[in-house]
Amino acid sequence: MKFILPFSLAIVCAFTGSAQTLGEFKPKDNSYGLRKIKTKKVYIASFTVNFQVFNEKEEFKQGGRMLGGGAYKGDAKSALSVGLEGITEKGVQTVTDSLYKDFIAMLKAKGMEIISAEEAGKTGTYEGFTKVTGGTINQAQFPGTLASTPTGMEYYVKSIDKSGKEKSGGFLGNVNFVHAKLSKDLDDAVIADVDLFVLFIEDRNSWDGAGANIKVKTNMRLAGNEVIEMTKQAKIKFKGENTHTAINSQVGFFSGKMGAGIVSSYTGTIGKSMEVSGVIEDKKLQAFAKNSTDYVGVKTVYGKYFNPADVSTTSTTVIPVDEKKYIDGAYLACKKFIEHHTEAFLKEIE
Repeated sequence: MKFILPFSLAIVCAFTGSAQTLGEFKPKDNSYGLRKIKTKKVYIASFTVNFQVFNEKEEFKQGGRMLGGGAYKGDAKSALSVGLEGITEKGVQTVTDSLYKDFIAMLKAKGMEIISAEEAGKTGTYEGFTKVTGGTINQAQFPGTLASTPTGMEYYVKSIDKSGKEKSGGFLGNVNFVHAKLSKDLDDAVIADVDLFVLFIEDRNSWDGAGANIKVKTNMRLAGNEVIEMTKQAKIKFKGENTHTAINSQVGFFSGKMGAGIVSSYTGTIGKSMEVSGVIEDKKLQAFAKNSTDYVGVKTVYGKYFNPADVSTTSTTVIPVDEKKYIDGAYLACKKFIEHHTEAFLKEIE
């Protein structure tokens, strides 16, 4: 199932935050070797804000003979989908562009010199990489999300698959190996990497031995260390099979190369996801299919034959959202996160 976003809503660019409030902010960081950084040069290798606008998942409970015999259960399958109505690509792009401008301003205010993509592209690190220009929404990067990069920002990716998903490279997909090599090629310049996730669906405990049960609730937030569960999109898959994609909002700064690793590193995250209230209506959603049971059966010349029915249920919900409130809330949460970690890093290298 594909979720089509409307494009008719006009964008108001001012971020007032008058109707939105942020939950508890619990920043975390993991850093080492920062005093070894002597440079004032920084290259922004990545700056992406991912906005979840759609989620769907399935659950399947296999039927069969019940414990002790004498009865059979049918199969049960449930499916749940939920999407936001009123969020446009132009709207989320406005958030990303504003955050990027703020980020650049913070770096320059501390005397940091921004290395251009053209200069970075001349290094051996990016040999064979593809240069991409930001400003185009990518729906293939993470399930159910709009991945937004700053308009006009140029950056490099190792490859782009047929779906449009970008791959950053690095041994076993660890982009920090690329950052270390790139920093060395740029005379130990700082490599910045910003990746944020604004989610609105939160999974709830839904186990039920009597059938296929899915429960979720709405909760707009800047996500910490979480997993996006989404129906697997494949021609061949198991019934009720979902994918599980690990995500984590972070602001990272890296410098130097020692062996295959990094000499100096600052990775800023959050201890728990930071909620944004006053934007999306609180809803608890469920899709449940109960296994039917045939206790009686039908006697035949070959023995008793059981024929329980297979049960399937689908729940679809569309949630209307005031886009102005949404982009204000997303901006406030992301700005607070980026500012805190950027200030903490810059203070360490003064």
